[in-house]
Amino acid sequence: MNQSSATRGHWLIAIGAIAVVGAVFLQWWQVGGGPGELPERSGLGISDGRVLLMFIAAAATLLLVTLPFASERPIGIDHPLTYVALLAVMIIGYLLRLVDLVQHNLLPWPPQHGLGVWLAAVAMALFARGVFEVYEERNGRLY
Repeated sequence: MNQSSATRGHWLIAIGAIAVVGAVFLQWWQVGGGPGELPERSGLGISDGRVLLMFIAAAATLLLVTLPFASERPIGIDHPLTYVALLAVMIIGYLLRLVDLVQHNLLPWPPQHGLGVWLAAVAMALFARGVFEVYEERNGRLY
């Protein structure tokens, strides 16, 4: 593996993608279950197709980040625009699911009633920071 393939930006992208993968398997909403309420109903993120789209984009990102480790030469697809496209897919899936949760009055508050929603948002922000750093590294502005 060459020296420049595993940059700080790539590590941030990988950590963000791993956190997105973890977030889709957590609870995304919950109603009831408290004293004097109806029995608890909740749902995992992965049970919705829009969140499944996020999972697929995050898994593809993890495959993409590992490509430089398998090659001695730079990989053409390892480009900031590729990461931007994968991030866009995740954000679109997230926003569509968020709109659906709001329409059905299921947006989790307090956060422990849907930790996956909040973890996914933080993970995508970390991912976005990593994309920014990869872009800056590629243009020679960082380090």
